[in-house]
Amino acid sequence: METNVVKIKLWGIDVGYLSWDKKLGVAIFEYEPSFLEHGLDIAPLTMPIDSPRSQKQLPWTGNKDKLYHGLPPMIADSLPDKWGNSLFKAWLRDNNIPAKKTTPVDHLSFIGSRAMGALQYDPAQKLGDNSAFSVDVQRLYEFAKQVLNERKTTVLNQENSVLWQDLIKISSSPGGKRPKVILALNKATGEVISGQGLIPEGFQHYILKYDDNSAYPFSKLEYIYYRMALDAGINMMPSELRAYEGVTHFLTQRFDRNRNEKIHMQTLAAMSPESDSYEDIFAVIRRLNLPYEDSKQQYLRMVFNVIARNVDDHSKNFSFCMNRDGIWRLSPAYDLTYSVDLSAPAYANRHSLTVNGKNEDIIREDLEIIGLNNDIQDYKALIDTVANAVVNFEVYAKELGLDEKLIESIKADFVMM
Repeated sequence: METNVVKIKLWGIDVGYLSWDKKLGVAIFEYEPSFLEHGLDIAPLTMPIDSPRSQKQLPWTGNKDKLYHGLPPMIADSLPDKWGNSLFKAWLRDNNIPAKKTTPVDHLSFIGSRAMGALQYDPAQKLGDNSAFSVDVQRLYEFAKQVLNERKTTVLNQENSVLWQDLIKISSSPGGKRPKVILALNKATGEVISGQGLIPEGFQHYILKYDDNSAYPFSKLEYIYYRMALDAGINMMPSELRAYEGVTHFLTQRFDRNRNEKIHMQTLAAMSPESDSYEDIFAVIRRLNLPYEDSKQQYLRMVFNVIARNVDDHSKNFSFCMNRDGIWRLSPAYDLTYSVDLSAPAYANRHSLTVNGKNEDIIREDLEIIGLNNDIQDYKALIDTVANAVVNFEVYAKELGLDEKLIESIKADFVMM
């Protein structure tokens, strides 16, 4: 499946070319000269279009850090995380393709136009008809579990072959650990179709995060956190719970899609690979010259994650979006949930990003110092606003019927401010 070179495109414009250097074990990227004339700075902090390297048409080399798979950070964002990678490996297995003979450039060719954000990769691995199709949510999830749990290849009868194509099209590109699918939903009719490719009038793009129907209520907890975040004034995309065959899943609208328009996005990991603290996010906001509202939003999110114990606050869980005019903004918040493993030792539940140099035992003074140092207006009142919003946890949890002991254990873990 070796793909030597892929062309990268954005909104129908040729961005540049990516190839894999076997000897160096990294990808090599070069901007298309004509793209530089558009003035779209799609990787302003890592591969700026006005830098001497870009202007002289010199190649950019990929990042060897494990997070980037040898790709330039901007492009590595297009690769999925645990769930999508698992499906890709299973697809290779069932198509008798040795994983050792594939490169990250091959994986991008496999993703093609299905990447999150607006970048796409040509030539793409053809996966049947790209038109929208109706989705049986629960049936596809059951098939996904079958595929991923079997060590041997899935029996590719006619029915399974169709399911494989459907699963790959809507499940193999999003990031994150939990199983999820890309859907389009018509709120008026309730119809659910695939969310890849062009969608009909009346539909909007969503990500559905499967609940594995275990004893732990992943979906309900994420919805509770969504409601608390809104109470705190945090900007998030519309989200809800959806039940299919008695199993409740978390559904959230995509911020990188506006109907059939794709929006370019970069996670913090791609925008600023060296960032490992909340202070670094504020520094990126200043370097991008974003409005004050984005700094305020980021402050609210930091406070929320600390108080409500969302310790899975790594650099891929914060993003920035760019419109067709090349203007950057902080994306809506996402992946806000209770992420502490109550059965694990304390060191396993530290924050991924530091707050005032600390990733545990964070107190109000730490939050206030960051507010003061980053010119956040009324930062003390903002902390109180978030704290008051998190108080609603018990009410929302009881409305959804969460176990009383679980409610109490999570409440007891919140950071009092």
